[in-house]
Amino acid sequence: MMARGSTTRQLWRAFWFFWLAVILQQILLDARFGAPVQLLIIQVLPLAIFMPWVARDNLQSLIWFSFVLLFYFVWAVQTAFARPDDEVALAGVFLQVILFLLAALYIRFRGRELKAQRES
Repeated sequence: MMARGSTTRQLWRAFWFFWLAVILQQILLDARFGAPVQLLIIQVLPLAIFMPWVARDNLQSLIWFSFVLLFYFVWAVQTAFARPDDEVALAGVFLQVILFLLAALYIRFRGRELKAQRES
């Protein structure tokens, strides 16, 4: 793996922080209502399945992760409209938007870094 610049390093750290926050928000959203553990695992699994490849700095996996995250965003918006007074549901919309933006920015800046390092 090639070294990251300061911008991509900060984006990388923020991405992982918000990814964990989204996972915790998803668990908290349903665990409050007594959802079984199997449902929580099924709900979180698509968010976690790409992480081994993302951890290896595979930008294509990060692109696919962003695509899957859009489905979670649609679900979060529906939940926020169904329960407008629920702070956890509203936090889900916010966290997923931030995570998507971080992933997009990381892909853009890291792709440029990798291209520049290959050309030198």
